[in-house]
Amino acid sequence: APPAPPSPPAAPALGTDELPSVGSAAHALGTCKPCAFLHTKGCENGLACNFCHLCGAGEKKRRQREKLEMMKTLSLKEAVP
Repeated sequence: APPAPPSPPAAPALGTDELPSVGSAAHALGTCKPCAFLHTKGCENGLACNFCHLCGAGEKKRRQREKLEMMKTLSLKEAVP
C-alpha cells in the first residue's frame, strides 16, 4: 500500500494570509495587539512582529478609545458614594 499522505497542519503556516506575523496568532481569539506601524509607515519586523497584522487600520485607535471610556466609566462609578 502507498504511504499515507501527511496530515494537514493544525494551524496556519507563518507567513500565509491567515498568519502574516507571529502576533497575529491570537487574532481569532480577539486577544491580539494591533501593529501600530503596518498601516502607516510599514512594519519593519515582518513575520517576526509580535503584533497583529490582521487588524484593520483603525483598530489600535478604536481599542484605545474603548479602554479610555471604560476607565472613565469605572472612575465615575467609584466617585459616586
